[in-house]
Amino acid sequence: MNKTVLITWLLLISCNLFPQEPITGSWEGKLQIQNNSLRIRFHIEANGAAYSSRMDSPDQGAFDLPTTRTSFSEDKLEIIASGLGLFYRGTLRQDTIEGTFNQGGIPLPLTLYRIVKPELGRPQTPKEPFPYRTEKLLIPAGEEGEEKRVLGATLTLPDGEGPFPAVVLIAGSGPNDRDETLFGHKPFFVIADHLTRQGFAVLRYDKRGVGESTGNFRTATLQDFVADAETVLSYLKQQDEIDPDRIGLLGHSEGGIVASMLAAEKPEIGFVVLMAAPGTTGIEVVMDQNEISLRHQGVEPETIEELQRLNRETFGMLLEWKGSEEERTTLRDQLSRFWEQLPLLIRMKTKRDSFLRSQFNGMITPGYISFLQCDPAQYLQKVTCPLLALNGEKDTQVPAGKNIAAITAALKKGGNNEVETRIYPGLNHLFQESLTGQADEYAKTEQTIAPMMLNELGEWLKKVAGITTIHEEKLKTDE
Repeated sequence: MNKTVLITWLLLISCNLFPQEPITGSWEGKLQIQNNSLRIRFHIEANGAAYSSRMDSPDQGAFDLPTTRTSFSEDKLEIIASGLGLFYRGTLRQDTIEGTFNQGGIPLPLTLYRIVKPELGRPQTPKEPFPYRTEKLLIPAGEEGEEKRVLGATLTLPDGEGPFPAVVLIAGSGPNDRDETLFGHKPFFVIADHLTRQGFAVLRYDKRGVGESTGNFRTATLQDFVADAETVLSYLKQQDEIDPDRIGLLGHSEGGIVASMLAAEKPEIGFVVLMAAPGTTGIEVVMDQNEISLRHQGVEPETIEELQRLNRETFGMLLEWKGSEEERTTLRDQLSRFWEQLPLLIRMKTKRDSFLRSQFNGMITPGYISFLQCDPAQYLQKVTCPLLALNGEKDTQVPAGKNIAAITAALKKGGNNEVETRIYPGLNHLFQESLTGQADEYAKTEQTIAPMMLNELGEWLKKVAGITTIHEEKLKTDE
């Protein structure tokens, strides 16, 4: 989860572009923004007659960003990332693509050149053949306006006959796909593979408006994500191969809040795992992220204090946001004051107008506001099932000690004594072994998830689900 206010505009520009035989592969070009240039890279794959793509912004340390639509016909390429307000249109000319990159209504020329696709080592990503079954699903998820929505999902099932205990994986903030793909890492794929080998059915799904899931990501709130998780939960309960009394939730980062909210409503949920999930309010999480980021960039303590004061005023304003013209003017003025307080070295990384526009547009989204308004404690107090809360000691996005303590206190207040917590030394927000915990390390390490954490997760789940090994689960079924 990264709700940090200090977001450079290209990180908000996340995602979009390309497809087909002559067009498949990796392409790179440079956006010229006044006196700066920013590299944009696209990776295009053919999927039968269709195409898919992902985007990198190497200069911003952002990799493997998802897109929503990729089409290629008669040398014309179009890539759309509707959830992020981006699109690219270009024409293939031998080994170049000449076109226009558009974000927020601002068109910028962008010529792409074919490159050799960089191979990032991700040794933990599972490889076929798998000793279990895999089903691709489109789960009906109600209607949005006049359109019927579906959630694209993958269900993995152990070999043999069920019913099996099951785990629903709920991704963190941002337009995440079912694998929670980030910088080439696929942590939810790794977790699903590991747990399915242990005897669990595992369902992971694309967030609304991402991948094969329809709907509008940009207008979605935490409550909407809870509704989607409930849809997936209801689907599992109806499957003959799933034990409805042994279905649990695993949420990472903001997904942990979603898991807590759903478990508070559904006491029949068998167990919950919170991975790097907030226990403090949304505002406190973002305030902590900003302070850690500013300190990491060497900003003076006095300046940090003033910036944090402005942040808290801004967030307080957003808690009561109605979207009036007066509120919009006040927010823009507040962001201008924030910009003026930033150290010169930070301001040199982006342009004032781009910074203000991206901050304003990001802050007034329903999802961001609903996150700021959220206090996980009010939901955790109502969770009665066994719960495991995990975090990495070097997490700079959801600081471990503070948030694990808040989670524990809320559960204790609600009378839940079936709680275990673990803080892993040296692990970051993604549960990778890390030197600093900063986000710029995510892409640089080949490790997706520390094996020790993965193994302990599996052992705890087997304990609460009442299984020890796959073979013992099969014996129980045969009896």
